[in-house]
Amino acid sequence: MEIIIQAVIFVFQWQNLAALTAGMVYGIIIGVLPGLGPSAGMALAIPLILKWPPATALIFMGALYKCSNYGGSITAILVNTPGDASNAATILDGYPMCEKGKGNVALAISATAAMVGGTIGMICLIFSAPFLAEFALRFGPAEYFLTALLALSIIAAVVQGATIKGLIAAGLGLMLSTVGFDVITGHLRFTFGAVTLEDGIPLIQALVGLFAVTQALVLAESAETISRLGKLAGGFWEGVAIYFKHPYTVLRSAAIGLFIGVLPAVGQSSAGLLAWAEAKRESKHPETFGSGDPEGVISSETSTSACMPGDLVCTIALGIPGSVGAAIFLGVMIIFGVIPGPLVFQEKADVIYSLFVALILTSFLIFFAGMTIARHFAVVTLLANEIIVPLILVISLLGSFAIRYLMVDVIISLIFGILGYIMLKGGFTPVPLLLGMVLGEMVETNYHRALMVSGGSYGIFFASTICKILMFFTFLSLVGPYLGPVWKKLTIGEK
Repeated sequence: MEIIIQAVIFVFQWQNLAALTAGMVYGIIIGVLPGLGPSAGMALAIPLILKWPPATALIFMGALYKCSNYGGSITAILVNTPGDASNAATILDGYPMCEKGKGNVALAISATAAMVGGTIGMICLIFSAPFLAEFALRFGPAEYFLTALLALSIIAAVVQGATIKGLIAAGLGLMLSTVGFDVITGHLRFTFGAVTLEDGIPLIQALVGLFAVTQALVLAESAETISRLGKLAGGFWEGVAIYFKHPYTVLRSAAIGLFIGVLPAVGQSSAGLLAWAEAKRESKHPETFGSGDPEGVISSETSTSACMPGDLVCTIALGIPGSVGAAIFLGVMIIFGVIPGPLVFQEKADVIYSLFVALILTSFLIFFAGMTIARHFAVVTLLANEIIVPLILVISLLGSFAIRYLMVDVIISLIFGILGYIMLKGGFTPVPLLLGMVLGEMVETNYHRALMVSGGSYGIFFASTICKILMFFTFLSLVGPYLGPVWKKLTIGEK
C-alpha cells in the first residue's frame, strides 16, 4: 500500500499529468484515424520521449495505448470502420445503433465501458499480475492452437447467424494469412513474385479495405445520411444508464477480456468478438444482436478495455508481448532500463505501480472526454453521404499509404474493399475473415510446434485438461446453432 500511495502522489505531479493528458489526446486522434492504431502511434512517438524520465515516458505511452483503442471505437460506431482490429466487434451493434439515430448513446456506452472495463482490468492486474502470468505459462503450442480455433469457431457460428458462411469467411482469412514466408520453414508462399507480399498481406491495409472502403461503397449507394431517422435520438447519460443496467454482462465481458489479454498473441480483437458472442448466447433476445442491441456494444467494448491491462501482464511480468502494441511497449520499457520479468515488481516497483495508477486515472479521463465530445462526433451521422464518402476514402487511403509510403498498399486496400463489398452483397460478413487473418499465424505456428514437440503425434491436442476443455467448447460452438432450434422445438412440444 505504501508503494501505491507513493505512486498516486507521483502521478499527480504536474509533469506526469501533462504527459498523461498528452498521451490521451494523441491516442484518441491516432485511434480515430483508420489504419494507424496503437502500434503505429507508439512507434511514431518514441523519438519524442527519449529524454523523459522512465516513469513519465511509460505513463505517456500507456495513456496513448489505452486511448487509441477508445478512439478506434468512435469510427467503428459512427462510420462502420474500426480504427484497429481490436474494435472489429464494436461495429456489429454500434453502427446499427447509429443508423437508428442513437450514435450519442453508443458513444456513451463506449466511454463508460472504457472507464469500467479498464478500471476492473487494472485492479485485477495490480493484485494478481504474478498469478495470471504463472497461469499463462501453462499454455503450450497445443493450447494456443486450440484457443485460436475456438475463437474462430465461435465468431463464425454466431455472426449474423450464418454458420456456414461464417466458416467460409474465417477459412478464407486463414488462407490469406499463409501468404509470405512460412514461419516454420522460411519458404516463400503465394507471393507470385511480389516483393511487397514477402512479409504477408499487411493486416492494417486489409482492415482499411474491408471496413473503410467497403463502407464507403455501401454509403455511396444512397444519398441519405447514416442516421436513417435524420436526427439524433437519446443522449449521453441515457447510454450511461443503459450500461449499468447490465452488470452481469459487464462483469462477464471484463473477465473474458482479462483472460484473453493474459494469453500471448491472442489479442484484443479476439476478446471483443468472444465477449460479443457470449453475450449473444446468454441473451434472452439473441435475434436483436447485430441490429443495434446496446448489450452488444457493452460486451465488446468492456472486454476490449479490460483486455489491455491483461495484455500488459505477460509483457511486464514475463517479457512476452500479447500483441504488436504490447511488443512496442516492451521495447520502450527496455529502452528506459525497465527490464521485464518477475523481478521487475521489486526492482522497479515505483515505475510499474505509477504506470498502473496512471492507467486507472486514464480510464476515468476517457469517460469525461467522451462526455464532452460524444455529441459533437455524433453529428457526423447527420451529414449527407455525398460528403461522408469522399472523406472516408481520402482519410482511410492516406492512412494506408502513410504506414509504408507504398502505392501498392493503397491498391491492397482497394482490392480488399471490393472483396468486402462483394461479401456483404452475398450475405457474408468480413469480421470472421479479419479474425482469420489476425489468428492465422498463431494457428499455423502452434500447430507445427505442437506436432514437433510430440514427435508427430496428434495425441498432444488431447493431452491436457485445458486442451480437452477447449476442444469441447469448439465442438459446442459449431453444433450449437443447429442444436438450438431443435432444443426449442422439443421444449415447446413438451409444453
